[in-house]
Amino acid sequence: MEKYYIATISAAKFVGSATIRKLLDYFGDAKSVWTAKIDELTDVGINKNAFESFINFRTQNPDGPKKLIDYCTRKKINLCSIVDEDYPPILKEIQSPPAVFYYYGKLEPLADRVAMVGTRDNTPYGKRVALEFSEQLAAAGITIVSGAARGIDTFSHIGALKSGRTVAVLGCGINFAFNANRELINKIIDNGVVMTDYPPGQNPSAETFPPRNRIIAGLSRGAIIVEAGLKSGAIITSTYAGEYGRDVFAVPGTVFDNKSAGCNKLIRDGAVLVTSADDILEFYNVKIEKKSSADEKPATKIVPIESVRLEGIEKTIFDAIPSGDFIGVDEILMKVDDVSPVEISSVLLNLELKNCIVENDGTYSRL
Repeated sequence: MEKYYIATISAAKFVGSATIRKLLDYFGDAKSVWTAKIDELTDVGINKNAFESFINFRTQNPDGPKKLIDYCTRKKINLCSIVDEDYPPILKEIQSPPAVFYYYGKLEPLADRVAMVGTRDNTPYGKRVALEFSEQLAAAGITIVSGAARGIDTFSHIGALKSGRTVAVLGCGINFAFNANRELINKIIDNGVVMTDYPPGQNPSAETFPPRNRIIAGLSRGAIIVEAGLKSGAIITSTYAGEYGRDVFAVPGTVFDNKSAGCNKLIRDGAVLVTSADDILEFYNVKIEKKSSADEKPATKIVPIESVRLEGIEKTIFDAIPSGDFIGVDEILMKVDDVSPVEISSVLLNLELKNCIVENDGTYSRL
């Protein structure tokens, strides 16, 4: 019950984790904060904007905690507050840790996590780096943290899901989680966490994403910037990482592409240059067993199709995809019956995660 009161209080504008901590220290628990008289709240001495915002919010939402409990129960949303035992300790170290966050999936508070972020408008080079690095790091037991945006974020999640866990941090209310890529979000929930510190109903906007990046950096030992312009969300994440004392890694890129300008500048300014997942594993002294020199850095883990046991619609769609040549979704749909565009996107993602097919700029081929 306590965490729902904390969550409701933190939904008021200007009421951050520092203000909540001050209120909790004074009143002892969040329910007492919510029910406190105005003159009692005045005695705490919190910021004027936070004080007025909280009073107005509480007046307008007298049943806020109960409504939040009902909503989270109905939607099966989990809640974690900064006073809970399963709150990630590393996240408490940052300057403004979220007082509460909403999530789907399974928390692993002590997991070894590394962020991987980059541009939404990636190049094929950036995509390959994100897929390979994240798959290999996840295989070594490192959880990949990213922002669930299109581009590098998406490929970082997909690569990690092929061999391990991943965490998606949203820049909006968790009720918007499934709007962008339902199939990917469901996979992340099954093999990691989808989380946000924004309350349900908060729309995504240009203003909500930069604060989200502090959580991506705060959850992670280090941040890998794959492709990023000079002014981008990925660079904001790297700035937070540096401020929090986290390690900053950058993948070098061509000097002729603005998408790598941010990464190249980071390297010039002292970020660790990385050209493989092994560079990061060695930096953290993570030892992994390698079977042979031929298997050291596979671009993609190829699994014999007979061992995957495809059935039903997955087998039908897989059989329609050629080996060696790439075809688009429209061509695949022409080869199969009774499959909708909505269904095929989910199946294609599943086949890609099973390492049965590979995607390239919206086209697909068997591995």
